[in-house]
Amino acid sequence: MKRKTGYPFQRLHRFSLCMTFFCSLVLISCSEEQGNWTAVQQEGKYIYGVWHSTTLKTAEQIMQEVFENISSAPTLPTESRTARGDEGTNISPERLLPSDGDILDWVRSRSPSTYEGKSLYRDRAESPDLLYAYGFQRQAEVEYQTPRFGSKPLILLEIFDMDTPENAFGIYNFHVYPQVKFEWVGSKAILSGGYLRFSKGKYFIQIEGYEFATGIREAMVLLAKNIAAGIKKPASEPRMLALLPKNKMSGSVKLFRSNWVLRQLYNTLPVNVPQLSDTAFGVSARYRDNPDLKNWVEAQIVFIIHFPDPSVAKSAYTIYRDSVMEAALPLEVGTTGPLLVNESLVP
Repeated sequence: MKRKTGYPFQRLHRFSLCMTFFCSLVLISCSEEQGNWTAVQQEGKYIYGVWHSTTLKTAEQIMQEVFENISSAPTLPTESRTARGDEGTNISPERLLPSDGDILDWVRSRSPSTYEGKSLYRDRAESPDLLYAYGFQRQAEVEYQTPRFGSKPLILLEIFDMDTPENAFGIYNFHVYPQVKFEWVGSKAILSGGYLRFSKGKYFIQIEGYEFATGIREAMVLLAKNIAAGIKKPASEPRMLALLPKNKMSGSVKLFRSNWVLRQLYNTLPVNVPQLSDTAFGVSARYRDNPDLKNWVEAQIVFIIHFPDPSVAKSAYTIYRDSVMEAALPLEVGTTGPLLVNESLVP
């Protein structure tokens, strides 16, 4: 009897071809799934989305979660301007500056000065653009000294009236980053690089220590506590943050009022992003879509932009959609309607 030597070889060859075809399908599927995904959608007064998601599945899951948060929100969050004449919440910044003797033996080294409107920092090298972008109204400042350190100016205290609590929260959080050191002063303050910063109500407070010394740092904290006690409005966060998904990366929450600020916060955004109107503001945070992620800057960004009414949001979304289509980007429409772009395939 002859051995059928050809059959096993043919069967193995066919199996190999089938496996090759199957693997090709898997690779194609993975190449379409993996990438640098942008997802954007409009719902009512909101435009929301995600940037830098590494998989299509994760991007769509986030979009669904944000949609559900927006749909189930009992009321639409709006900005809360301070009522005129409400003592304790509408105090001029200069009245919040601690007086001589309020903080141990620290006294003012000069009389307080103020800036208002477009006059801020015209006599200095610092750029006030960021403060203007967050709605700056008025500033008061003074330096402090103590005989224990040679009676020379060692601390600069600045108090900024930012018009709304959202604006003050936004510029404060602009300076927050992961692993930053916090101090409770009646509000959550950050201590970084010789500065102590915090916001409470519509005020943003920045305290700079000219030298590194324990006594100076302690005085900065005491000054902050004194100011926070004079602002009667309790410390709080913008209600719109509740619409973001849970499990935000620590120190990643941001609030922005313009596309210019958005680009200052994130320097790796796609070319095409929704355009904010003068009355819009947005919130964002970073999220891990990979448990092994080490560099927080590479984490995906989830954002929500609030517009004054649905028609303005729809117009902004239409402009965004048209810009994406005109750029002939690799575009898909998700199962629930969001525009999906794999930025890794963009030329």
